[in-house]
Amino acid sequence: MKEMPAHLDPLRSLDFLLVEDFEAMRSVLKGQLLRSGARRVDTASDGRDAAGMLAARRYGVVLCDYNLGAGKNGQQLLEEARLKGWVDPATVWLMITAEKTSAMVSAAAEDAPDDYLLKPITENMLQTRLLKLVERKTALAGIATAMKARDWRGALKLCEEQIAAGTKCLAEVLRLQAQLHQKLGDWARAQAVYEGVLQRGPIAWARLGLAQVRAQAGDLAGARTLLQTAVREHPQYLEAYDELAQVLHAQGEDAQQLALLERAVALSPNTPQRQSALGVAALAQGQHELAERAFARAIKLTEHSAVETLDPFLGMARLHTEAGNPGEAQKLLATMTQRYDSHDAQLLAKAETVRAVQATGDAEAAARLAAELVALSADETSDHAADLAVRIAETLIESQQADAATRLLQHVTRNNYDDERLIQRSQRAFERLGLGASGGELAAAARREATHAMKDGMQRMADGDPQAALESLRSAKISMPRNARVLLNFAAVAMTVLQRHGRSAVLEAEVLQSIQTAQALRPGEPRAAELLQQLSRWTAES
Repeated sequence: MKEMPAHLDPLRSLDFLLVEDFEAMRSVLKGQLLRSGARRVDTASDGRDAAGMLAARRYGVVLCDYNLGAGKNGQQLLEEARLKGWVDPATVWLMITAEKTSAMVSAAAEDAPDDYLLKPITENMLQTRLLKLVERKTALAGIATAMKARDWRGALKLCEEQIAAGTKCLAEVLRLQAQLHQKLGDWARAQAVYEGVLQRGPIAWARLGLAQVRAQAGDLAGARTLLQTAVREHPQYLEAYDELAQVLHAQGEDAQQLALLERAVALSPNTPQRQSALGVAALAQGQHELAERAFARAIKLTEHSAVETLDPFLGMARLHTEAGNPGEAQKLLATMTQRYDSHDAQLLAKAETVRAVQATGDAEAAARLAAELVALSADETSDHAADLAVRIAETLIESQQADAATRLLQHVTRNNYDDERLIQRSQRAFERLGLGASGGELAAAARREATHAMKDGMQRMADGDPQAALESLRSAKISMPRNARVLLNFAAVAMTVLQRHGRSAVLEAEVLQSIQTAQALRPGEPRAAELLQQLSRWTAES
């Protein structure tokens, strides 16, 4: 038996999955993989079979054709594999396509596989690409595993260690390092990394990241300039289009946003999220025919996708309502909630149903639904609950449910006084209600209340009275039960009280609930994890 060259050793220990609908091509590619050192190569002819195999076994490398005939395509299979945890951080996913059009190349790269190959594929090309990808994924596996576990600080430490050791994957490690600083809210350090990368050359992802930093700081003009440059110099970099569309919308440049999204969809028409964004932008501009085409295309694209995509259903339902067909709108919303049973889907469907019921002339039923919706939205504790609540409030405004919208916006503002982006969005919604001054005062009052409570609490701690500090922060927590910062400050002071006065099952339960709520609101929040460890040690040792 012919001995394999030593340079192919990294491929020998890996299990391969080859997903290709044409039998002859499967045979050719499988032979190339076996001659490249692979010892096990499983094959699937369509997305359904491949999904079953990915769910049952962990593969080191997946080679997947983009077009797989009827059912899921390669992009949808990759989305599902990531969503359901079928691929590990070290798994290599190589997308394959035979079509060389710009749209197809963009589609193959759209969901960020590790790489893609254009057919015909030579054995040498396949070996070279696989060896490079396996080496890179292996080097970054530790960082990726920590990120998957939301251990941002641990992942950041690994990045720093790799940079100090002179990693061969410097560009990728720097990108991850900057993203981790963003996740930890350290925007200054993220900016420094991005600016350092850009000093070496016009790197598209660094421009995008720096634009995100600028937008977070409220410098929308600076973010826009960076993104426009990225789009001009890297016209296939679709993430820059998406980010620029959001900035243009935030600046009130909705006509320009629509034109940009039309360009992006022309480049890559097979992404439901972007088609849906186009539909939303077109609807806002009163271009109903364009909106309907985009929403219909997005709904079709979601047919075999495991990723929840609600906007096209909601947008199409609104079009039905505005066309005088609220019954059709409610049928479509029922279809959406049957396909997606998440809490978000139920809430957003109910919000859009308020509009449809209002259109039937049953104002009393619409008001009842709106009141139910406010109660459900205000009780949400997920990491995007505030964004969801503002979106629901915006729909309630459009549905002539001003009182319900006001109550929901007040809840959001009080609990997110320190999130400038969200406050600005809430303020715009208040202005649509004719309550711009009231909205601004509400945000200012919430800031004053929280700041006073925290200053008072810290002063009482400094005066040696942690019990009084605890009561001050408990009052803030009761007033702002969905504010992560307030919850964590309360938990920190409560831990001091416990350590001074001994065990208290009631207070320990209150601390645990506060930390868990903060974690739900801000997944991966390092301070919450530290306080939880402190509480665990306390209960174990006491």
